[in-house]
Order: sequence, then C-alpha cells, then structure tokens
Amino acid sequence: MKFTKKGFVGVLAAFAVSAVSPALIPFALDSKGNLNAAGYAAGVMFWAGLLLGAVGYILLRKKESDRIKLAVQKRKLPSALCFFSNLPALVMDVVMIVGVIGTIYCAVNITVSQILAVVFLLLALAGVYAHFLLNGKLYLYIWNSKPVKKKKQLKEGKE
Repeated sequence: MKFTKKGFVGVLAAFAVSAVSPALIPFALDSKGNLNAAGYAAGVMFWAGLLLGAVGYILLRKKESDRIKLAVQKRKLPSALCFFSNLPALVMDVVMIVGVIGTIYCAVNITVSQILAVVFLLLALAGVYAHFLLNGKLYLYIWNSKPVKKKKQLKEGKE
C-alpha cells in the first residue's frame, strides 16, 4: 500500500507538471514572434507530464487491480462521470468547473488579459487531471484503506 500511495503522488506530480506548463505561454514568443526556449519547455513539460502521468497511472492500476476489485464497489457510472465522490475530489471538481467556465469566457472575449486566460487554462487543466485521478477507483482504494497503527503492529510482533 505504501508503494501505491507514493506511486499515486508521483502520478499526481507528473500531471501537475503538465498542468503548470501553460504558465510559460506568455513567455513563449520572442519579439519577432518566433518560438523561444520557454515555448519549447512548455511543450516538453506538457507532453512529458501527460505521458508519464498516464503510463504511471496505468501501471499502478494494473498492479493493484485485484485489490481494487475487492475493496471498491462497482459503480453504476464510469469514474469519469462521477463528481464530488470525496472531499479532495469535491474541491478539485469545483476548480475544474471554474477553470472551464473561465477558459470559455476568455475564449469568447478576446479583450481579456492573457495572464487571466493562462490562469483559467491552468485551473482547467489541473482540475481535469485531478477530476480523473481523485474520482477514480485507484484513489478510492487508497482513500478507503485504513492505515495499520504502529501499536497494533507491535502487539502482533510480540505474540
């Protein structure tokens, strides 16, 4: 279980790198309008974070699939369509909704500040990634598993 929790945090970190990449967009072009190092870094960060996060999640899910089937009840809806399934998911689902609404607003109103558009895009990306991670069965398995207390482990070791 400890490996699964650490692996999940690693997957979350990889997706966070991908979600933060839009912050480099305002710095991506030089004075002539050509893509500079910040633009290339944003692209590499986005795709590397997305690929590492997806591969890491698939590997963790495959490793824990038997335990997930036993510990997590089958849902009527797919995990992608489940919202607000736990407290962290509730927070990040709200962030996702605000980010998506803000991104649509910025896309419709061209006169909006580029910084504001990037912030809403960052919120939308982080929210979407977190929505899928925090409402998924792997996170529910981690969320529902109770840690064994050290006192209980010590008693079992003495007996």
